[in-house]
Amino acid sequence: MDQYGKQAYDEYRQILRAGIAAQFESCVRCGICAGSCSFYTETGEPRYTPIWKAELLRRAYEQDATLLGKLRSLLGWGYKWDYDTLKQWSVLDYEACTSCNRCAQACPMGISIGALIHKAREGLAAAGVVPEDLQKVTRKAVEEGSPLGVTREVFEERMEWIAEEWEVEIPTDLEGMDDLVVFTSIEIQKFPTGIAAIAKILNAAGLRWTISREGREITNFGAFVGDAAITKQIALRIVEAAEKLKVKRVIISECGHANDVMRWSLPNLLGHRPPFEVVHITEVMADLLASGRIQLKEGAYKGGPITYHDPCKVVRRGGIVEEPRILMKAVAGEQFREMKENREKNWCCGGGGGVISIGEAEPLRMKAFGVKVRQIEEIGAQVVATSCSNCRLQFVDGVKHYNLPVKVTTVSELVAAALLPGKGGN
Repeated sequence: MDQYGKQAYDEYRQILRAGIAAQFESCVRCGICAGSCSFYTETGEPRYTPIWKAELLRRAYEQDATLLGKLRSLLGWGYKWDYDTLKQWSVLDYEACTSCNRCAQACPMGISIGALIHKAREGLAAAGVVPEDLQKVTRKAVEEGSPLGVTREVFEERMEWIAEEWEVEIPTDLEGMDDLVVFTSIEIQKFPTGIAAIAKILNAAGLRWTISREGREITNFGAFVGDAAITKQIALRIVEAAEKLKVKRVIISECGHANDVMRWSLPNLLGHRPPFEVVHITEVMADLLASGRIQLKEGAYKGGPITYHDPCKVVRRGGIVEEPRILMKAVAGEQFREMKENREKNWCCGGGGGVISIGEAEPLRMKAFGVKVRQIEEIGAQVVATSCSNCRLQFVDGVKHYNLPVKVTTVSELVAAALLPGKGGN
């Protein structure tokens, strides 16, 4: 056991609890989870079976807590714990898993396999055995405040440009507003049209909202790496900004993992509930439509058959199922078509969980995207909308890779384009 193996093993010993032990003891090695993972189904490689990706954590459990494991170690037959071994598992856990947790729905024993793989990442992170590209952007997020270089100056310039280019007001650092809206670095740098769309919708509805220069983006690479300290550090930027501006609610833009971190993980990270509500933008838009604060022009969408991709962290982890569909149907009417597997059973796009940030993982994530290609082609969709900028980026890459005649957009942009003028506000 070298220093890397010791760091990983010691971390696993700290996080092993009865709940984790019960899940490993419940596993009957049936392999049913394999059929739910696009990394396995699109490659056919057994090593991509979900429960196998959690094997490193299982080995730590066996060695530390079972009689057989302790006996094996005593006799010198224990598992290897060294850098080379950890590196092999790093590829599986970071490059071939998005933590989408679709596998948990397939497991007949109810094992939360995605959560176990995330725990496996925690040990790898503790040992520093994380893919170089992922380490690089995580360090950048910690040191510069953004994985994509969105410094305060860049943020101010981008927001000013978006406001001018799309003729939309973007209130900044206004104290006492009801809502703080936080965007992702992907939206800020790559998809400014999404930011303009959300601003247009919120302004039309007459919401009292603001953005913050300090809590300027919601992207949290600590969650991808599996480092709780970094996850908390990045999340606190938003918490402190929200508290400083005295808002009642934090609106997460079109992002899945940020909704997960801020809504479900944050109370555990802080040790208490934050003094504000956390909601996803699709929930806000659906509520605005239902209450009549925004109205949409019937037939405004004319883009051909359109479908919706459920981001894993929005639907399976977040429970946001019908809100985006209410909006899609209001915008597209009979042009809206569901993929064969949808809602909680929808297939992951293959780019989440930090995978899209790892250069060497690109061939594999494009391979995993194959299932989305079939879903799109089966229903003849010409447009795909989603509610996560990371998913949007993966679809943009995937559509280009497979040379598909498909446009990629977001729910917010569809809604903004269909707004009836003068119908929002109080």
